[in-house]
Amino acid sequence: MLTKKLNYISEFFLWVLAFAVTLSNAPTEVSSYLLIFIFLIKTAVSRDIKFIRSAISLLLLLFFIVILISAIRSQYPSESWRGFSRIPKYIFLFFSLQALFNSDRKRMSRFFWVIVTVAAVTFLNGIFQSIFGFDIFKHNTINKLETLKRIMVTFADPNDFGAYIISVLPLTFLFLNRGLSKSKRTILLIVCLLGLYCLFRTSSRGAWLGFLAGISTYFFIYNKKIAIVIPIVIVLLLMIAPKGFERVTGLFKQEKNTVWERKILWNSALDMIKERPVLGKGVNTFSRYFPKYKPADYPDLRYAHNSYLQMASETGIFGLLLFLSIPLVILAKALRGIKRKIDKSIEGQILLGLIAGYIGFLVHSFVDNNLFSLVLTTLFWIFSAYIVSMNCYLKEKINA
Repeated sequence: MLTKKLNYISEFFLWVLAFAVTLSNAPTEVSSYLLIFIFLIKTAVSRDIKFIRSAISLLLLLFFIVILISAIRSQYPSESWRGFSRIPKYIFLFFSLQALFNSDRKRMSRFFWVIVTVAAVTFLNGIFQSIFGFDIFKHNTINKLETLKRIMVTFADPNDFGAYIISVLPLTFLFLNRGLSKSKRTILLIVCLLGLYCLFRTSSRGAWLGFLAGISTYFFIYNKKIAIVIPIVIVLLLMIAPKGFERVTGLFKQEKNTVWERKILWNSALDMIKERPVLGKGVNTFSRYFPKYKPADYPDLRYAHNSYLQMASETGIFGLLLFLSIPLVILAKALRGIKRKIDKSIEGQILLGLIAGYIGFLVHSFVDNNLFSLVLTTLFWIFSAYIVSMNCYLKEKINA
């Protein structure tokens, strides 16, 4: 009885967390720690530790050990121990959400509609900001000096908002499923269109690239004929839309643009990796070392704008490979027999949407700081647990 009550409380905080990641760090942190705290109580009461008996658990443990060693070896201990402290939080959040989803399969279906609802509110906020110049919740204003008038709602910048959009938007493709009622399909279609508009208004080329990767994966699996057409349509829309063509061609201009900037950042990260390829400079120390590697006339920046290069520079190639093995294992297991899972139930198509958003997020992380943003990293671990649990449920359903 106690465990059942705690599960309902956990589900409430999960819903809060789904909204919190669109707002700011503080509510995201509080919700995460409350979920972990309740999970530890449930584990102590039930003495159920099955969650540690999996390949992903082993990879998480190895990743934890590498980050610990990186922190111990760091020349900047305060920064590294602060960075290290986030790792057990994310690991336990993953376990707590996986246990919560597995305790009642209906929670996964409810959570789907929670994500869609939060996304709808966030996208409407984006449209409000595009019209009035500020968002409803935090009154973040559009940069008036910027000709593109990029929207970001409550996120730190438009690129972060783009990362959120491409993660959740493929879930709305469930409107294609005729097994749903007409009203639900209409709601999902409207949310999808709102999200597409907001994605365009972020003017985030990295997010556009991630979305192209995600949507191509989605339709390649769902319907190969559509898969050929969709990417072409997206590219054409970007080329003919106002400012869209300018954003794409701007990548090839011979001037100090984002490509030029990223070359500096990435080359600096590569130089750090060359010096300490195995275990890196120390977790959470890129910004400390960057001034020593950047050109003299280049202003300091905190991140490398490539999550994987920065991770390798801080924790070494071994740390990067261990991290990458986690989403790769999750995706490999989820994609195994995906057509059967889609044909079996609506949940299969939800899983496909999760996979597409996950891939889009990971691709976008090649050109941005997604995995060094607290709210976006939290979103990554939420989706990791959601994919694993949904996949386990569908495997059981197929084998039943």
